Amino acid sequence: MTRRLAGLFLSCVAVCGLVTLTPLSADETPATLPVVAPTKPSADDVERWIQDLSAPEFAKREEATRRLIAAGPLAVDAMVKGAQSSSLEATCRINTILRTWYTSGKDELIEPAEAAFETLAESKNRHAAGRAVATLEQYATTIRQDRAIAQIKQLGGTAEELNFAGRLRVVGPEDTKFYMVILGRTWRGGEEGLKYLRRVAGLRTLYLVQDQATGKIATPGITQDSIDELHRAIPGLAIDFRGPAFLGVKAMANNSLCRIDEVPPDTPAARAKLLPGDVVFQFDGQPVSSFQDLVKHIGTKQPGDVIKLEVLRGLDDDDLIALERFQQLPEPNPGKQYVEKLRQRLGKKIDVTLGEWGAKPKP
Repeated sequence: MTRRLAGLFLSCVAVCGLVTLTPLSADETPATLPVVAPTKPSADDVERWIQDLSAPEFAKREEATRRLIAAGPLAVDAMVKGAQSSSLEATCRINTILRTWYTSGKDELIEPAEAAFETLAESKNRHAAGRAVATLEQYATTIRQDRAIAQIKQLGGTAEELNFAGRLRVVGPEDTKFYMVILGRTWRGGEEGLKYLRRVAGLRTLYLVQDQATGKIATPGITQDSIDELHRAIPGLAIDFRGPAFLGVKAMANNSLCRIDEVPPDTPAARAKLLPGDVVFQFDGQPVSSFQDLVKHIGTKQPGDVIKLEVLRGLDDDDLIALERFQQLPEPNPGKQYVEKLRQRLGKKIDVTLGEWGAKPKP
């Protein structure tokens, strides 16, 4: 937390007195105030309770806090407005109410609370903004990120943890996780659903489907303007485009060989029995010298197409070094004879039926 936010937090504690606003660890939840029986308050009731958050009487402030917690989403708009224009006491209590909802484990309370915090984080009221930012940061890699990933999957997207070389999972004090998100032709969230990507603290890579003929984005409901806006919100986000067809292998993009590092289960590659360590040498008779080459070839295909791959399987370290060296030599290449012997000894031809990029695997 920055020094400015810490100062705002201490001021908030001093003003709010007995209201429980002690900083919490990511695994703790705020102390839940006693909640009165659920009611359907009128707008006038909500406004009165918000005003009572600043009342001189402690009991009246506590009662108003309990009433607003029980009111739920019906009170959220008025509370967002009140947090920006009321006393510091009221602002602190509204933050406590929203945080109680946010840590309740109930979707009907978590979503409005999160949206309220996002609005308040942009507020010109420094006390309201400071508390909202601090709360979102506190739960950035727990409630906020976990829920966003679940929403992305529910809307037809794919979110995967990056845990191999080239897309490194960094292990630190809090075991930081990085993610990639795929929004294919099954995406149902449109532009509105991109808000969930902003909530994934570890998001590093986004893949979208592109029409190879026109070059336009083919992910449903997504425009270039919305992607530009997302990039401004997450400046370090790498955005890549793929065709609709999907093989399902992972490899280091900057390697001079197309050597497969990982074959996730339930993918066309896994069903065709491609293996980690295989070096893809040809695609439908065309040479493949890098992972980028493989991606380019797949981009010309459609889901359901059958492709013919030639791979070298069982290469030892010396073979890999020699193959990489010979592959970089200009023509006439003196290493062709050596490579041909490798193909005769270790080459395998494999047919693969391509799947659809970003689609859910079939059970």
